[in-house]
Amino acid sequence: MVYRKYKSQDISDVRDILANDLGYNCELENLRSRVEEMMKRGNYQIFVACDGDKVVGFIGCVSYLAFELENKGIKIIALAVSKEYRRKGIGTELLKTAEQWAKENDIEVVLLNSGLPREDAHTFYESQGYFKKSYGFIKRI
Repeated sequence: MVYRKYKSQDISDVRDILANDLGYNCELENLRSRVEEMMKRGNYQIFVACDGDKVVGFIGCVSYLAFELENKGIKIIALAVSKEYRRKGIGTELLKTAEQWAKENDIEVVLLNSGLPREDAHTFYESQGYFKKSYGFIKRI
């Protein structure tokens, strides 16, 4: 397994993971446009896990400033691994990759949200040293 920074040609595999493994309705060109915008902004980072030429997992994060932090933080905005590759340590390695990038960029905290129904994900994050600190709220406007 190779872990590396995202390249634009990875977008189809990323879309397939989002659609097929997480059940998100992602139109390829819309996703491509959003990811291109993220990468232009400079405070987003995406890492992928590759089995040969195929992306089988990815993690996306965005750095941010907060009132309560002296240094920057990152928020993990996506972490997904193809179903057939789960429970092989790929999610753990993707987290470690993002955390290492954060350390190298003087980032002191990692934040993430995980949907309430994703109890297996909650157990995974807790096994990686993350703890529940707050509730997340959303409002569509």
